[in-house]
Amino acid sequence: MRVVIADDHPLYLEAVGIQVARTFADAEVHTATTVDGVMDLLRKFTADIVMLDYSMPGMCGAEGLRRVISVAGGAPVLVMSGVASRSDVVDCIVAGAKGYIPKTLQGPLFSAAISLVVGGATYIPTEFVSAEALVPSVGASAAKFYNERELDMLRFLVGGASNKEIARHFGMPEVTVKYHLSRLYRKMDVVNRAQAVAAAVKAGISANPDSTPPG
Repeated sequence: MRVVIADDHPLYLEAVGIQVARTFADAEVHTATTVDGVMDLLRKFTADIVMLDYSMPGMCGAEGLRRVISVAGGAPVLVMSGVASRSDVVDCIVAGAKGYIPKTLQGPLFSAAISLVVGGATYIPTEFVSAEALVPSVGASAAKFYNERELDMLRFLVGGASNKEIARHFGMPEVTVKYHLSRLYRKMDVVNRAQAVAAAVKAGISANPDSTPPG
């Protein structure tokens, strides 16, 4: 699998490359230090995942992220950052990122996070969702708008759980999970999982502890 990693700090770039190689035995790692460098790589080949430093040259926040997504050919784009606010995380997910990884994430959890994203899930660490305590757990408006099953499903989505994991939790077939999620997306006026996660985060909905990858 082809992995594009972009960061303007050589040591971190090297460290991420090593961790990716440990996670995926068949990883073909390509690196860049600017957004333009990433764009050049993505015009040459199709990547399986793209990992971007949020503050490297050319990013300009979510604007650079959108530029990369536009040429990524559908490959999941994951954002990495040393310092980020809750609003940064939400902005990136709304822009189309499939995950947000803090640079302090330890090796096993880092591997679990990128594996989830490659598998089609969205990864947001629990602390990025709840640390700023803008809403204690579930905002009053969210509690009124969603029923308990919908809230539970949203907590799993925020935690990066796959449809299979959600199905296992509720004891239902995956096709039933897809049906419930499609109805939930319509209720939220969103079109995909990433937008649903972003909306849930804005509503103060935190990840279900059972939905986060093992550390």
